[in-house]
Amino acid sequence: MRGGARHGGVQVLVVGGVLLGLAALSFGLSRLHLGAWAVPVALGIALVKAALIAGFYMHLTERPGGPRLVVGTAGVFVVILVGLVLAEASARIWPTLPPGPFPVTRLPGKDVEGPPRVAPPWRQPP
Repeated sequence: MRGGARHGGVQVLVVGGVLLGLAALSFGLSRLHLGAWAVPVALGIALVKAALIAGFYMHLTERPGGPRLVVGTAGVFVVILVGLVLAEASARIWPTLPPGPFPVTRLPGKDVEGPPRVAPPWRQPP
């Protein structure tokens, strides 16, 4: 490694152990029913693991602004894209919701039905 601080073998083992512990925690929490907290907890654990990998194994803590700026910009774009996906999914009307593992209930005020279904002209009786 040129120009940077060298990580000792103990540091590598500690960070690797922490990453293994976080992976085990993710697996263990996936077996529990956390309800609405499942996704935020999973994303929080993933964020901590990604920060450890980027900071320690990719040596971003030792480098000046360039690589940090690239990783930070990528993170901002991921947050924007996830936000847009969540905004679009929350704006869907009832018939367009895909089936999922949890029961879907109608939201208050979303009782608007679409136009009546009509058979296409080639299927209409004469």
